Amino acid sequence: MEIEKLQQSSIGYPAVPITLEFKMADFDPVALTNNLKSDIGPCFLFTGHPKPDEDGYSFIGVDPVESLSYRNGQLTIQNVSGIKKIDTNLKNYLEKLLNKFKTPRLPSLPPFLGGLAGYFAYDYARFAETSLSEVADPDELNDADFLLFDKVIAYDHKTQTVTLSKIVPTENFTGDFQATQRELSEFKQLVINNNYQSTLPNFELRSDFKLKFDAQEFAEKVSETKQHIVDGDIFQLILSNPQSAQMSGSLFPLTKTLFHDSPAPYQFYYQHGNFETVGSSPETLIAKHGQKLFTYPLAGTRRRGKTDIEDQRLAYELTHSPKEVAEHNMLIDLGRNDLGKISQFGTVEVTQTRKLRYFSNVMHMGSTVESQVAKNVTPVQIVESLMPAGTLSGAPKIRAMQLISDLEKQKRGIYGGCLGYFDFSGELDFCIGIRLAYRQNNHLVVHSGAGIVADSVAKNEYQEFNNKAKNVIDAIQKLQASEVIK
Repeated sequence: MEIEKLQQSSIGYPAVPITLEFKMADFDPVALTNNLKSDIGPCFLFTGHPKPDEDGYSFIGVDPVESLSYRNGQLTIQNVSGIKKIDTNLKNYLEKLLNKFKTPRLPSLPPFLGGLAGYFAYDYARFAETSLSEVADPDELNDADFLLFDKVIAYDHKTQTVTLSKIVPTENFTGDFQATQRELSEFKQLVINNNYQSTLPNFELRSDFKLKFDAQEFAEKVSETKQHIVDGDIFQLILSNPQSAQMSGSLFPLTKTLFHDSPAPYQFYYQHGNFETVGSSPETLIAKHGQKLFTYPLAGTRRRGKTDIEDQRLAYELTHSPKEVAEHNMLIDLGRNDLGKISQFGTVEVTQTRKLRYFSNVMHMGSTVESQVAKNVTPVQIVESLMPAGTLSGAPKIRAMQLISDLEKQKRGIYGGCLGYFDFSGELDFCIGIRLAYRQNNHLVVHSGAGIVADSVAKNEYQEFNNKAKNVIDAIQKLQASEVIK
């Protein structure tokens, strides 16, 4: 954008993005991230394409100016000044940061040019809902973790355009413009020179996966959940069953295997300190484009058929199951209610209902709920109002979450939370933390769950969470086999 137009757009804002665009047909986000990131440095790779009629983008951030880790009410801040720990309300701190660097929204450019990228864990909800109790935390998992990027690589997969951006203070805009353009030109050359496949970090699976609950224990949990439904406490609950193993090395090589074998609307990699996560999530928690909000409930599951005929039979079975349809409709209502808290009155509408969505190992029914955001609602309030998704908690949401704490008895971490970005312009996009693996130190976890309702059959629900985890487990085992061959 020309300096005069950019200067005009920046009036009234404390910061503004300066950008450089160029075409690159062979852009490889995994290879580029691998070459640009350091072995220990924080890193963010996020590809989002939630709707077929929207452009899909990949975003890469490898050199954050600040990192934020939040656990049990304490925020750890790390930047060039060092490390600082404070007891604080994370929402207030994030909002101050987003306001400090607030930029104009430039519609012709990608929706993430600089801001906060990271995740809210499922367990972050207890800071907004005081009735939720604290649970065991054997892995010392953060409740939220974010990286602040003032420089981002964005790639539009439809137009094959790379956009490099740098956020600069408006007060220094004129003086910084030429210097920033030179910096982005050097950055362009760095991107071009590093867009090639190279040796990935090592990964080693050092033990077999072990489920937290075996089939009998899980059946007992299902029975206990169904009794709560009979008693009128809840209508539905998402009961999860993590499986864990020991590993060494990095999870980054899993990106290449999982992204290729399990395409999904969202694919991501996030590293900060001794935590890494890789995922291929099919579900949006919340996205904001301009003044419009979108959430996409995804519920109702069948495995994929081994033949086209079996696939069609299972699809018919899913869409005609009274249990699955009722469960999905209930979660549409949860999405409508959650959006209603932060939307202009009368603008919440369901624009797509129970459309079949196919993935590598499972199929789901998906719906779309849209609205216009209410005035004076902040980006952090938007995400807090939606999380955790009803599709990962149950209905009524708060009571279901209370019972999840009693049944599962330990933190879920990023599973059931959300991962994505807050752009300094107010745009945001967060996917639900599912179909993922994460590690804390050398402890590797693959987490999945099943929706329990009154007529659930324990063995079927046990198979459902295994079906959901299968693509991630398969990718890990495939990666391990390739490492052995090397």
